Amino acid sequence: MLTLLVAACAAPERVAASRPASAQEEGRAKVDQVAAIILRDVQPLHGGQLIYLAADGKGYCQLVSRLSGVTALAEKRYQLAVPAEAMARLLRLAAAHAAAPIASSSKPGLPDAARPRIAVRLASGRSVDVSRWQHDHNAEFDELYQALLAVAQAAAAQKPLSEGRFDPGWLPDGF
Repeated sequence: MLTLLVAACAAPERVAASRPASAQEEGRAKVDQVAAIILRDVQPLHGGQLIYLAADGKGYCQLVSRLSGVTALAEKRYQLAVPAEAMARLLRLAAAHAAAPIASSSKPGLPDAARPRIAVRLASGRSVDVSRWQHDHNAEFDELYQALLAVAQAAAAQKPLSEGRFDPGWLPDGF
């Protein structure tokens, strides 16, 4: 035991190199795992959705709409528990999104067009934040966006945690 300790102090690079590559890759992969996915997709005139989703499938969704005869936007807030299979797909799409981020839209938007923004936060602390105009399609962005819209649609089938005036500054703990 003492011989191994002396050898490790004398040549630490040899001890690190003797560790299996898979252990080193595993540590690197853990740092780059998706920790959270956030969708910000609220158009000031029409509403939309905000989704805050942790890697374990738990999170929150705000569905925002304009009620007839009311000037302020209204929201329904839901708690999320995304099933494991759907969450695995979302994590795979988000990891691909973070690994090879696409550029945000640089073209001017059309009047009243939505500009969804998806942020993928990694365990390493790095974050990839991309927004696209509604008419400016990108297959990778659109696939993740559509999967997140499915989460919002599933949330709408539940009973909301709360209803009221839209609070654009609300942020759930941990996000």
